[in-house]
Amino acid sequence: MGTVVVATVVGSAPASAALTGHDDTVYAFGSAPFRGSTSGKALTKPIVAIAATPSGAGYWLVATDGGIFSYGAPFYGSLGRLHLNQPIAGMVSTRSGHGYWLVARDGGVFTFGDARFYGSMGGVPLRAPVKAIVAGPAGRGYWLLGEDGGVFSFGSARFHGSTGAMRLHAPVVGIAATPSGNGYWLVAKDGGVFSFGDAQFRGSTGGMHLVAPVGGIARDGTPHGYWLAAEDGGVFSFGSAHFQGSAAGLVKSTKHVVQITGMPAGNGYRMLALNKPPPPPPPPIQVAQMGPGASGGAVAYLQLQLANLGFWLPSASGFYDANTAHAVTAFQKLFGLARTGVVDGATQFAFLGAHRAIPRSRSGYVIEIDKARQLLIVANHGVGQWVFDTSTGSDQVFYVDGVRKVAHTPEGYFTFLRQVNGIAVGELGALYRPKFFTWWGVAVHGYSSVPPYPASHGCVRVTNAAIDFMWAANVLPLGATVWVY
Repeated sequence: MGTVVVATVVGSAPASAALTGHDDTVYAFGSAPFRGSTSGKALTKPIVAIAATPSGAGYWLVATDGGIFSYGAPFYGSLGRLHLNQPIAGMVSTRSGHGYWLVARDGGVFTFGDARFYGSMGGVPLRAPVKAIVAGPAGRGYWLLGEDGGVFSFGSARFHGSTGAMRLHAPVVGIAATPSGNGYWLVAKDGGVFSFGDAQFRGSTGGMHLVAPVGGIARDGTPHGYWLAAEDGGVFSFGSAHFQGSAAGLVKSTKHVVQITGMPAGNGYRMLALNKPPPPPPPPIQVAQMGPGASGGAVAYLQLQLANLGFWLPSASGFYDANTAHAVTAFQKLFGLARTGVVDGATQFAFLGAHRAIPRSRSGYVIEIDKARQLLIVANHGVGQWVFDTSTGSDQVFYVDGVRKVAHTPEGYFTFLRQVNGIAVGELGALYRPKFFTWWGVAVHGYSSVPPYPASHGCVRVTNAAIDFMWAANVLPLGATVWVY
């Protein structure tokens, strides 16, 4: 674990750190030059993110409507006059500095200059809005970060893991890629740091009592260190990252730091401070909940609604059993709700605009495994025929006879190759009525525990009752296409 240096400066930076910009919006430290900001300007929409040029000499600020403000950086275009489905959430420069990408909260990606389009999450239902975008290896791709810690990879940016399915103490607020582009760090609001790929863990503030929550993370130009910036302008340095100063005491009470960007040589950084959001509205009036153990006409009506929408249930029994709870969980997953298996006010409201699952495939009979939402969707010529609650690989490391393995469900196109109508016993235990779609043993199978998050060793778990139905109705025939994404 690296040494942590906590900023205690109030009103000024130490002599070793040159504070080159005293401004409400952008603070620059060390060798990072201050070029200006939008502070004091009348803006149509608020600033949301900062992106530095590859040399660090200049930077851009982007507003929620996609308007771009350049400071020591060339202007390549903006979205300021276009109608967006969702506000812009993040921005990153290309490797050459002759272009940039913008990302909206719905995962839509917009390109300018020499930035190429490699894909987006636009039009795909998300569990949580997208918060940031980071360039991938050699600038030929990018990662998108969801507010729940989910990571989406495009182009040369490989997926190395995420916190999207973890139970976190605090939400994820930032991402930083390693110099090689073969890994990244995520940071949560409590300063907890999560490392993936070749990103090395150098320490965190996860167990500390913080004066203010953490707002962002930036690497120091090497694979061996990073800074965390707190919302009050305090800076925490780990590993090889050297403390260059802080804005503690300078950030006004109406502002909070939301991002930190480092210089390529690791000898400076900038912080972006924005207006604090208004306090949240009072919680809505609670409505009656319905969950396991309930019975009667209301439960039967719920079950009919779920079945009509394609969520698998054996019958409308009027009893809220485990099958009903899994169908409700699948509904909540599809529409981005909390995965409780209980019908609360938000779930009731979602039924008003509910529709059948929209699969990615547009033709043929395809079994789709949606890892982001943890769903198995039976797609019949572009129509979501059935939706099943599922749990895929946890992407955690485990060992079998001393051999290191990763609990990963592979993405791509496969075919159901073989099946066992009974119990198949392998090195990881017993599988109930498995349908195998890889030669090395990944299958859709029944299991006694199907939590609402990735938990398997790599297989696709469904409930035992669901796999019995799949066999009886031949839902997963041998030779059928399986698409895992």
